[in-house]
Amino acid sequence: MTGAGMAVCAVLLSSCASTAGQSETRAPADRQFDLLVSRHNGYHYPPFLRNQPAPPEAQSYALRTLSELGRGIRTSMSAARVASMRGEALAASPLWGRTWLIPLRRAGAAEALGASDVAAVEKLRTEGGWYVDPALGDDGDAARLGATWAALDVLKALGRPGPSVTADWLSSLAGEPRPLDERAALACALRLLGRPVPATLMDVDAPRTHDWATLTPNGRADRLYDTYSYVLIQEAAGERPDIDRRTWEEVLREGAATLSYEHVYFLVHTLKAAGSPESVFAPVVKRFESERLDDGTVRDPDTYVGNPDASLFVERLRALAGRPVEDPRLVAALDRDEKTGAVGQEAAERLSRAALRRVATDGDVDGQAAHLCSDPAVLATTVTEQNATQWQRTALNCADAGTEIGAPRVRPWALDTPEAVVAAATVAVGMADAGQPGRIPAWITSEALEQWARHPARFVSVYDYALVVRAYSLLGGALDASLREALRHGVAAYRGCPGLPDLYQVGGGDTACDLKTTWGVWTLDRQLRGLMGWMPSRDGRSTYGKRAEVR
Repeated sequence: MTGAGMAVCAVLLSSCASTAGQSETRAPADRQFDLLVSRHNGYHYPPFLRNQPAPPEAQSYALRTLSELGRGIRTSMSAARVASMRGEALAASPLWGRTWLIPLRRAGAAEALGASDVAAVEKLRTEGGWYVDPALGDDGDAARLGATWAALDVLKALGRPGPSVTADWLSSLAGEPRPLDERAALACALRLLGRPVPATLMDVDAPRTHDWATLTPNGRADRLYDTYSYVLIQEAAGERPDIDRRTWEEVLREGAATLSYEHVYFLVHTLKAAGSPESVFAPVVKRFESERLDDGTVRDPDTYVGNPDASLFVERLRALAGRPVEDPRLVAALDRDEKTGAVGQEAAERLSRAALRRVATDGDVDGQAAHLCSDPAVLATTVTEQNATQWQRTALNCADAGTEIGAPRVRPWALDTPEAVVAAATVAVGMADAGQPGRIPAWITSEALEQWARHPARFVSVYDYALVVRAYSLLGGALDASLREALRHGVAAYRGCPGLPDLYQVGGGDTACDLKTTWGVWTLDRQLRGLMGWMPSRDGRSTYGKRAEVR
């Protein structure tokens, strides 16, 4: 809707089919991790993003698609989330941003658009009758027509008639030759004003599809948008569009699971207008319903951005599950970032990237990592209650980077609060993961941790509780019936999220799954020799890889 020149995903029939075929051969855990691969940069993204709704534009296309397919689109979004989405939409464009909010308003989010928006839109109308969208940065006919179409769409949704001066201006443009997208904007704007669409606008044939196989990805995207524009013109004039349904139905069939929400909407609208049977749209319904969130909105994994830290935790989980960790895609992502200079120079980020590269390539020790891990400013040489978590995270990265570390000094503290106990458990676990279980401080004992290990309700997060139980077990604590029951309440109850059945939720009221939490749980299960059955495998039993030995 915002113009054919915008960057959009390619419509590639062969790639859609081949990707689906490959995923079926992977182990269950691998398929879950594949689900977390970012299409933006090739890294894995944190699972909590899957609890976030799609951004305003993608959300609009998704909800419009569901509406066209007769699916209910009621939303129970909180006022705060609606306000956030509204702010994001208006920051992108004061006119098109408001059109993106129309489906949310129709779905019950009354705060998305209101009376104040009428005045805001009208302020963007010129004396000549057209509207100007400051976000477009252009004042040619194409920009004016697009902005005017958007403005009239918002006014119509709010029950306000468009001004006659705008109708006069639109009518004055109808007799001039124009590209399809401009004709479509003009026809749709006239229809919103209740004006007839002149025959001169309709004097155009449907875009051809005989050369589809020879088109580039961008050429296919443009052809789809042109066809969508042609359909809008015919609809505005009250005519049924005559298009090559067979080709476009095949495009939808092959790309329903992978195309952008924008492209799916164009295809669905085009084929619905052309009279395609309901069976054609079944894959779209399946995809969109699988992406529905509890509040009725839709997530959009295509918008999620991955990072090296999340990818490193995925690699650790793969190793725990006995799966291959070498990953050329992650190496390519690292290479691409370094080549383009899109990398931070903070020590922690450099170490994380070095660790990820070594694990993903099964390569040699990185000289940079060895230097960083010997720097007291990076890896503390004295561990306190306050810096224990940072020390453990850095020590784990050093271990993954293949670098040995020295044993730090650890000043004792009282184990009288959950926070203090977690910090002590973090030190014990960190020492074990760094290959130094014999250097766990003598004042951290299983006896001191036992009363905490048996009471998961004392801890805010699943990760913290799993760390405490792991430290208790490392120090000789027994896995008896009482502790098993505590683990069922404190850990097992938090297993799984939609599409991610083997990952674990944060806990403490946060139902999002989390890679670090899952690592803590799986590592505990490995340490207990799989007795809790928390790690995934093909046959339902725990599996162990080259890095899964009990330290």
